[in-house]
Amino acid sequence: DTVHEHHFVPISDRSVLGQYKVSSGTLTVPAAVHNGTTTGFLWLYNPVGSAVKMAVKRISCNVQFVALAVDLLGGELRFSRNTFTGVGSGTLITPAKRHSNDAASVGNLRTASTGLTVTLGASIYAAQYPVMGLATGGAGVWPAMQFEMAPDAEQDEIILLAGEGISIWHAIAVTAANRRLFINMVWEEFE
Repeated sequence: DTVHEHHFVPISDRSVLGQYKVSSGTLTVPAAVHNGTTTGFLWLYNPVGSAVKMAVKRISCNVQFVALAVDLLGGELRFSRNTFTGVGSGTLITPAKRHSNDAASVGNLRTASTGLTVTLGASIYAAQYPVMGLATGGAGVWPAMQFEMAPDAEQDEIILLAGEGISIWHAIAVTAANRRLFINMVWEEFE
């Protein structure tokens, strides 16, 4: 009897130009809602006319209360695909390269959609913030809430072509602006 074994090593057919990691810094979750087009936390996008594709590898978030105030409303952090026209001029958050030899990033992460006309598409991810139910003046501990969107495989990643992006926005109102949020992102650019 003969036994035949085959060993396959899956590889990507992407010509990767670089991988980029960025943190938003401290963001204040407002009581009022954003609309994701002109108001929001962040806009990650691949500029119009870009010759690269962007693959979103991971988005992780951390939310914590910073003041003692009853807030029974969870609110919602939403990540929505978008398309846009224009050239962004809002504050740019510069990403760190995975390796110093990686190409300069083409993709942008901005804290405002200034210069862009954004059209929201479908939501790709959402999460509720933690709630604080203890009466004002009481004592308690509120562990930071953490969540992550991390595709298991390359074929599950969100791919952004030129003129496409992701709006990160606050979709459901809460009663007090007493939460702080950090958003960390990793994306890859390829031809």
